[in-house]
Amino acid sequence: MDGSTPQASTDAQDDTPVARARYYSPANIFKVERPAIPQHIFADERDTAMASATPTSWIPLDIGAQIGLSEPATTPLMLAKYARICAKETLTGTFRASGEFYYVIQGTGRARKGAETLDWQTGDVFSLPGGGETVLTAGDNDAVLLLVTNEPELAFHGLAAPAPENAPTQAVRYPLADIVGQMQAVRESHKADPNASGMALHLTSEKDGNSDAAHPTIKLAMNSLDAGKVQRPHRHNSVALTLPIQSEGVYSVIEGNRLNWQQYALMITPPAELHEHHNEGEEMMLSLVVQDGGLYFRARTIGFSFD
Repeated sequence: MDGSTPQASTDAQDDTPVARARYYSPANIFKVERPAIPQHIFADERDTAMASATPTSWIPLDIGAQIGLSEPATTPLMLAKYARICAKETLTGTFRASGEFYYVIQGTGRARKGAETLDWQTGDVFSLPGGGETVLTAGDNDAVLLLVTNEPELAFHGLAAPAPENAPTQAVRYPLADIVGQMQAVRESHKADPNASGMALHLTSEKDGNSDAAHPTIKLAMNSLDAGKVQRPHRHNSVALTLPIQSEGVYSVIEGNRLNWQQYALMITPPAELHEHHNEGEEMMLSLVVQDGGLYFRARTIGFSFD
């Protein structure tokens, strides 16, 4: 019990505006607890998506019930899915979201949303507007992609997905070759900065003059860490979904708990928890990081700090 004293009309048939009123008085609203967001690695779901016997399908990374939500969710504001598409087959989806963000784990293919089409290949990142039907068609070989949307955010507000032409996101493709080239420039410019939180390249697009984010809520970044290095311990209020790409010998320490990275197995770093990344492998670490940081930056509550 949280000390609340809800009151309601005694007439169950009374549906007037006054009868709908409820009154709520907890002893301390700031102590009302919600289920914690766990440290978690979606290894089983990754294995299903990568298995040759798995048919063309969406594979949700859903812990909504575990974190106290009634809708599917990976975090309170984001839902991730693997997409497995068998060679030359098509997978469709209609998502209650205002933006869709993809990483191509393997394969080639084409995405279509309304009048927009784009081709993709292994290592590419691409975004699509939310709303309407998404059509993904694989090329000559099986394809596997990771998708992240803001479906739980729209469910929380009770909002429908916008029409694609009204969505805050655009159809944007970030080819692997361009990402690699841009990351090299970032690494050279940031190496000498002791306050750099990481060697990260943020993937953005420009719509309505907003050039620092691809979506009002979701932020995307490719993060890297040289062999033998440790990323300085830090924390932030946004949840991080990390997709390990080059991950041999890489692990995170989150509030003292070690989590070994598993290639392409999405990992949750909970909000506000102190974490650091270690690369004890022989090659550069590379990962895609998806965060719900947009809302926190908007509210000036990102809470970033080194500890």
